[in-house]
Amino acid sequence: MERLTKHSDTDGDALGKHIVHKSNFARDCLLKVAGKKTDPRNKKHIQAAIDGGVEPKLFTKLDSKVRDKMDQDARAKYLKLKEKEEAKKDEEEAVLLKATPWAQTLERDREVCVLFPGQGTQKKGMADKLMKVPEAKELFDKASEILGYDLAALISEGPQDKLDQTLYSQPAVFVTALAHMELAKKEKFQIIGRSKMCAGFSLGEYTALVYANAMSFEDGLKLVKKRAEAMDEAAKSANATMASISGVDDQTLLQMIAAATAEVNNGGKVYIANYMFPEGRTCSGDTVVLKKLCEKVQALGSGKSGKLVNVSGAFHTPYMQPAAEALGQMIDATPMQQPTLSVLSNVTGIYFYSVEEIRQLLKRQLVEPVRWEQCMEEVCKPFHNHTAYVESGPGKQLKAMMRRCDQEAWSKMTTLE
Repeated sequence: MERLTKHSDTDGDALGKHIVHKSNFARDCLLKVAGKKTDPRNKKHIQAAIDGGVEPKLFTKLDSKVRDKMDQDARAKYLKLKEKEEAKKDEEEAVLLKATPWAQTLERDREVCVLFPGQGTQKKGMADKLMKVPEAKELFDKASEILGYDLAALISEGPQDKLDQTLYSQPAVFVTALAHMELAKKEKFQIIGRSKMCAGFSLGEYTALVYANAMSFEDGLKLVKKRAEAMDEAAKSANATMASISGVDDQTLLQMIAAATAEVNNGGKVYIANYMFPEGRTCSGDTVVLKKLCEKVQALGSGKSGKLVNVSGAFHTPYMQPAAEALGQMIDATPMQQPTLSVLSNVTGIYFYSVEEIRQLLKRQLVEPVRWEQCMEEVCKPFHNHTAYVESGPGKQLKAMMRRCDQEAWSKMTTLE
């Protein structure tokens, strides 16, 4: 198979020469000492050869046939070892190629940005066709073992209200999105094989990091499971939710949040949680204050919208601090490596530069806003030369937001469903 990273045979040849040289060196020593292995003038030569792995019996008087046979055996041993090492490298590269289909594509030929959805895109039956793809089904089987329940059955049969719960929706969306990529490797390899950059909305950031080989599927799912549990537990400690606000600029929105907070005056707080697209925001916080905020936005008239979202907590705000603390230790203990694709951070809107930064920003992501609009500004910059944008299912939420962020990028966007 064509190598992902070219490795010449020079190292192997050098090893072979070294092995063969051992017996040649012994032969030279043999000629020098003429079989007098105790000659003090040659002890250092003999000992050096033995220390290097030369058979001690080579330092006895041997006829040429015996010496040649030992040389041939050394060469055969080397060739067998080399064949074994080559087979191991082929196996490792096959595994890497399966996980990273872009691995054989030159950097200059990579021109596709892959985007992964977050919680809220789940729906019953969203993975039905994926179950017919062995590689995708394998992910659901592994997930069921890790989660302790039949994830495929929950997605296929519901009920929807259970699937909508944070505990179940986050693992469901995570696994389904990656399963879509397994199908894409078969049906749309000409696109996926040119992946250059990726990003994920909230939960989708974990999906993007797994896709970019920063962590394994198993480790990523364990983090998502812990994240869902921690967020669900933190949500129970306060009467809080989220609201979708559109048609209002940020300065006006902040003023309205302050006014609603003052009017309610119950000690509750509201924060901007998601920067989705220009004048499209999600706010999180105290339920009563959010209701007042929505009333104020609706009162602005045509083109303004404010409505509560059916979620269980104030995600991406300080209300989630207990969840961040609960998840933090597991993030620190999870094996990670530098991504093999560029991955954008929800917190900063730019790339992760190191593994340590990934760990720190994943912790901050729970209590800070998702800067999706800023991420899309980055991926749409002309110098990236992206010719296509791919949204992994479920849903078309990210494509809808891209239409508000960048019309040209939206026209180049494909959704996997």
